[in-house]
Amino acid sequence: MFTSSDFPDLAYLGKLIHESLQLPVFCKSNVDPQEEYIWSDSLSPSPSHSDPAELFRLAASQGTVLNGPAIHESNYLEQFAVVPVRRKDQCQAIIVIGPVTRQKPNGEIFTKLLNDYGIPIQERTKWMEYWHNLPIMNRLRLLHICVSANLMINQEALEITDVLQTSLQYGLSNQLKESELALADLREYSVFHEGISGAQQMLALIRSGDKTELMKMLAKTTNSDDQIGVLSKRSHLRSVKNLAICGIALSSNAALEGGLNEELAITLSDLHIQHIEELNELALVEAAVIRAIVDFADRVGQSRKNSSTKPVQVSKEYIYLHLFEEMTLQQLSNVSGLNPNYLSQLFKKETGLTLMNYIQRERVEEAKKLLDHSGDTISRIGARLTFYDQTHFIKVFKKHAGVTPKKYRDRNHSS
Repeated sequence: MFTSSDFPDLAYLGKLIHESLQLPVFCKSNVDPQEEYIWSDSLSPSPSHSDPAELFRLAASQGTVLNGPAIHESNYLEQFAVVPVRRKDQCQAIIVIGPVTRQKPNGEIFTKLLNDYGIPIQERTKWMEYWHNLPIMNRLRLLHICVSANLMINQEALEITDVLQTSLQYGLSNQLKESELALADLREYSVFHEGISGAQQMLALIRSGDKTELMKMLAKTTNSDDQIGVLSKRSHLRSVKNLAICGIALSSNAALEGGLNEELAITLSDLHIQHIEELNELALVEAAVIRAIVDFADRVGQSRKNSSTKPVQVSKEYIYLHLFEEMTLQQLSNVSGLNPNYLSQLFKKETGLTLMNYIQRERVEEAKKLLDHSGDTISRIGARLTFYDQTHFIKVFKKHAGVTPKKYRDRNHSS
């Protein structure tokens, strides 16, 4: 058990949360893996685990990488509030609240889940009884529980949108890495596709680039208890994926209407859809589509913040899409429709940087992503971004980043 010197308030807080919510509460130490608590009046064991505590341990094991509270959802419709216990900037324990479920599965969804996860037919009764014993709780209430528990445990006030943002990244850390690398590869080899059309409800916030209001709306709309539409007769997971792909297509179109560069919007759409097709967990598919929607709104918002004139904005978009190619002032002049001298003057006036310095800065920002997320050597990254040689790359990188590429990589990998 935890000693009073380690966590003088933890046992009390865990018991208080359990008694207040009338939900199971689990706490596991990161200091001593053998130390854990469970508070539960009546915990129905999950058919997927012979040891009731194993379900909690699985959720807690994911929470060690969190910077804040998040919602964890299993393949089997179970949801948990996961709250890291931070002391002296270290995650020293994880508190897990739940399980709950957003909805009772009807016969049709139950059959599809059996198909998706290969649950034997003879275990049908056991699973149905387990699901019907789980407390029903909508997403919005669970977000508020995360906020309240975090305030009690860590004395930190958060908004539900903060929890939603953390939840989207919960279990999706590789998606950001893969998306950034894929974007780099697609721009390097100029692999782009034709446009996407379509629009529907709630896309105005994407068009306006209002990420904050979109996050608030998503926190409420993902609270719905409605049954999912049937786009696959056999697989529940396939139905969720099909709806997610439709949502991404519509979001991409809204971003286009909001002013996002067409090639970039379509490329992002392709990457998000490819990622969803690779997922085999319902919770990750839902998180991925929400993250995609927010990503489109965020990029539209960033584009609008620049408030550049059209020639400068067109030049910026061209630079972004061609960072892995040689660029000349004449090429930028051609795409912007201005003569080279006037474009250079206008660009410096609006950005405070010469065209050359701006291109170098953007290449350094791209290099940071490759240093963070790829295993490429420093010389390989410099060559991909068209620097003359490694010496030139290091000089320019240090000018804009303040450190050499090696120090940047070493510092970030050790943190």
